[in-house]
Amino acid sequence: TTVAPQALHLMNNPHVRAAAYGLAKRASNDGKATDAESVMNAYRLALCREPTTDELADALAFLKGVPAAERELKLADLCQVLFCLNEFLYAE
Repeated sequence: TTVAPQALHLMNNPHVRAAAYGLAKRASNDGKATDAESVMNAYRLALCREPTTDELADALAFLKGVPAAERELKLADLCQVLFCLNEFLYAE
C-alpha cells in the first residue's frame, strides 16, 4: 500500500522535483514538442503507456493558457503527479 509518508516524500522531496523537471524537459523535447506531444511523451516515459483520452484531455486542460515562460514549470508539475501515481510506484 501507499502510506502518507511516501506520498509526502514524493510531493516535497527536492530530488523528486528535480527528476520531474528532467522528465518534463525530455518529454517536451527541450521545448520543441506541442503540449499534446509532451503529455504523450511523459506518459510513455514514466508509465510505459499512452495516456487515455480522459487523461490527455485533463493534462491539456491543465497546460492550457500557460505562458511560454511558465510552460516547463507546469509540465514539471504534471510529471511530478505521474511520479505520485500508484501505477508508477508499483509494477504488476
